[in-house]
Amino acid sequence: MNTKLLIWIVSVFLGAVVVATVWYFVFAKNVAPETTQSNTTLPVSGSVAPTPEETSSATSSPIEQKMTLTIQNSEMIVVNDFIHNNVTIPDTANIGRYMLAGNLGYCLSDPQKCQAAQVTNFNVYYNSIPQSFTIALIKEPIGQARLDMEQFMLTTLGITKQQMCNLNYYVGVTRYVNEQYTGKNLGFSVCPGATKLPN
Repeated sequence: MNTKLLIWIVSVFLGAVVVATVWYFVFAKNVAPETTQSNTTLPVSGSVAPTPEETSSATSSPIEQKMTLTIQNSEMIVVNDFIHNNVTIPDTANIGRYMLAGNLGYCLSDPQKCQAAQVTNFNVYYNSIPQSFTIALIKEPIGQARLDMEQFMLTTLGITKQQMCNLNYYVGVTRYVNEQYTGKNLGFSVCPGATKLPN
């Protein structure tokens, strides 16, 4: 009687093993294994591994990166981070100054190092100490150059026309481009007191 019980127990055990094995091969292959994904980006050869701050900023688009800017009357506004947008370049000859659009012009051996946004009719500089913009209209018609520059500023900074009017800024032209308007802050065309320019 003990032999029959022992055979029955072994049979039940072997049956359970067979059922488990069949279940594994039939059903378990359809279930994707759990994986843990890391948000860490591995460096490629010759690069430096990113910091946690860089890793988190790399997952968001540049438009989401913001900074504050002091405007007229010492008020503050939030703008797109136009300094770290992969277009703006530092002016290495003038610490604290950045070129948003145009060409610095002094990189004779490597001109690409002096090129910010690819524009041909205006230059935009930013001085981080007074937080002000100096804009040069460098090609006729200067009225159209100013309109192109204003659209660039609105898009790059992510601001409204009213906020643009409250920036600390100067819009000018050299006598080599237009003698009539040299030495004046021409202003943004959408702002009060702006000089009317021919298109």
